[in-house]
Amino acid sequence: MTFVPIDRLKEGMMLDRDVYLYDYKTCKIAMLRSGQVLTNSYIQKLDELQILGAYIHSDDRDGPGGLTDGPIRPELKEEAISNIQCVFKMFDKSAQNINISYINQTVEISKKLVTALQSNKNIELSIASLKMYDDYTYNHSLGVSILSIAIGLSMGLKTAELYELGFCALMHDIGKMAIPIEIISKPAKLTKEEFEIVKQHPLKGAEFFLKHQLANKKVCAGVLTHHEKFDGTGYPSGLKGNQIPLFGRIISVADVYDALTSARPYRDPSSPADAIEYVMGCSGSTFDIAVVEAFLKRVSPYPIGSCVKLSNGEIAIVVSQNDYHPLRPMVRLLSNPEKILDLYRDREAYHVVIENACNIATSSL
Repeated sequence: MTFVPIDRLKEGMMLDRDVYLYDYKTCKIAMLRSGQVLTNSYIQKLDELQILGAYIHSDDRDGPGGLTDGPIRPELKEEAISNIQCVFKMFDKSAQNINISYINQTVEISKKLVTALQSNKNIELSIASLKMYDDYTYNHSLGVSILSIAIGLSMGLKTAELYELGFCALMHDIGKMAIPIEIISKPAKLTKEEFEIVKQHPLKGAEFFLKHQLANKKVCAGVLTHHEKFDGTGYPSGLKGNQIPLFGRIISVADVYDALTSARPYRDPSSPADAIEYVMGCSGSTFDIAVVEAFLKRVSPYPIGSCVKLSNGEIAIVVSQNDYHPLRPMVRLLSNPEKILDLYRDREAYHVVIENACNIATSSL
């Protein structure tokens, strides 16, 4: 799916998410459901009601207007997952038969991911657009790579650096192949001894790439340091602040966010909002503040057009995102639809938070 601004919506495109509307002339709530094919009259109505755009089904990438799918096409995800599996299995076989083509293919996949995200710079990533497979290890690696590249884009990294960052993030957990499977897949909290074994995986991964000269020092450093913490309490070396290479600081944020929002045998996934709040709460301690700020510009727990319940009991529709605080977007209250409330900047909204996304009774548009 991809978010398409109102001026780029075309007749024939299919919605990939519900869009809630409030027509203050008729005082009725309306909704265009996911799967609805847009007509010119629908698009005009969206424009009249100040809806900034809509999420469009990925199959419409070659439809009217030549829309480019975003951020990542399914076939590229499949190619990435397949290649990650090949490289990880190569590690698992003690690298007796190093196939450099797998490494080269992974680098090319990183370049494709960077190109896809560069062409959709205004896209805000949602968890639905990242999750594709049940296999946690490989899907997690892809999700971390996409998020890391998005953060890098927000931080102004050059294209060549983004290629390296994407490759580094794809491979960040390869060292886990050296950890006994019964520990990695244990459906319960690890013992102290087991966690000490798991903590070896960044070093194992970096050693693999260095030993076989499969990556440069910048990539190896990112693999080695993605579990370091900004306050010096991480592992394996207890590095602090800018002692941690930039790739490690970026992947650290992406890694934690993707892990929190993923289902595991021993816990349910956190909501995007809860995961974002956790990341924000760790800014300056676990995470680099500058990296967190860049991250916040690229995630979207409450997409434009979604319906939310506020802590004061009001129901509202999200009309615009807030770059620096995605948990506090601009919303239109259904009880007073002529007014748009900025949950981040309006003084009257300082005490109001979004409790959850919700569904409401609607009429046909």
